[in-house]
Amino acid sequence: MDSSKRSDSLPVLVVGAGVCGLTAALDLARLGIPVHLIEREGHIGGQVMRLDKLYPSDHCAFCPVWTDGAACLAHPLITVHRRTSLDSLDPEPDRIAAVLKVQPPAIDPEACIFCGLCRAVCEENGAPGTITMQPVGLPWDPAAPPVPVIDSALCSRCRECSAVCPTGAVRPDWLDLSPTTLRLAVADVIFATGFVEMDHSPLVEYSPGSHPDVFTAIDFEAWTAEAGPNAGLIRRRSNGAQARSVAFIQCVGARDQRFLPYCSAVCCMHALKQARWVKRRLPEASIAVFFTDLRSVGKGYEGYARAAAEEGVLLVRSRPGMVFSLPEQNGGSTVAVRYEDMRSAEVITAEFDLVVLGGGLALCPLPGASVLDAKRSEICGFCREPVDVSQAVVQGSSAAAIIAARLIGRKGGRQ
Repeated sequence: MDSSKRSDSLPVLVVGAGVCGLTAALDLARLGIPVHLIEREGHIGGQVMRLDKLYPSDHCAFCPVWTDGAACLAHPLITVHRRTSLDSLDPEPDRIAAVLKVQPPAIDPEACIFCGLCRAVCEENGAPGTITMQPVGLPWDPAAPPVPVIDSALCSRCRECSAVCPTGAVRPDWLDLSPTTLRLAVADVIFATGFVEMDHSPLVEYSPGSHPDVFTAIDFEAWTAEAGPNAGLIRRRSNGAQARSVAFIQCVGARDQRFLPYCSAVCCMHALKQARWVKRRLPEASIAVFFTDLRSVGKGYEGYARAAAEEGVLLVRSRPGMVFSLPEQNGGSTVAVRYEDMRSAEVITAEFDLVVLGGGLALCPLPGASVLDAKRSEICGFCREPVDVSQAVVQGSSAAAIIAARLIGRKGGRQ
């Protein structure tokens, strides 16, 4: 079958354009099945686009996902909807009626001339970072330069950015814009909504937000990335000085009946990857990973964990009970971690320049999934169960194969 030709069959709706959703969409389209791929963010690629490297190869995380994303955007059988979320699903005898909500951008990318006046006025008003340049479609696409995007959480609602915009690209009423409605008739649905990092603010024992050198795992990834603000250097956020010690605390909010009772699965390997990255940049630095159970399940994963220990990463079986700031010394305060070493039963308070809180990855909810039975939808990737990138790819392909077989079966074996 020539998969480049438009099919007259009903399309499949893929919810989520991360690595799992991209895989499922491409596999379906290559079989000649049309796809509507929706993504709530302004660009596709999902959480993997926020990673610097992938374990256990330590290769670039961006490259393979970018390739699949570009293939999705270019494929004639795939329609990509950005800033779009699923509102409802209404199963009918021969189809599913899907209602989508499309959020208009605060800054019209078609009218923007990239003059930078909106960002400048935000900085003058003491709100740097409120307007940032973000990708449309795919990050770092040379054919599609980034456009300014307003962070509603940081915006002061002064609307001065709209007043200085020479083309009217910044909509003065953007806070009041209602999403538009898009209705589709689809044959099946694949959910691949991924995960979000949980809100750490209830975890008072770890003092989230109380010290600039306490990071979440994803924030630390961006802070130390080669393409990030420090070009791969390991600096303290509080004063810009080079870090001499880093603590990685696992199961923060996970395996915890108060918050997420399950293991987030990927956090141990992610911490080991970051710890090895720091150790390579700072061989003399003191690096400790505090873990409950070290999960290194996967091809090459156990060897990766052993290599981290051989390189000098200290692996401590413990769940620290408290993180707090120490008084300022030599131009900046440090962070203390109080824990019980499970091997020696000794209670220790250790001082670190940086503390990284890992774990607490929450499965994204599945909007509309409750009205569909197993014969009308597939769930794959992290929203189904905590999985890493390689497993998400396998599950995305598996979901596409199941859907394709189902559609062919409905047509009596003819596609």
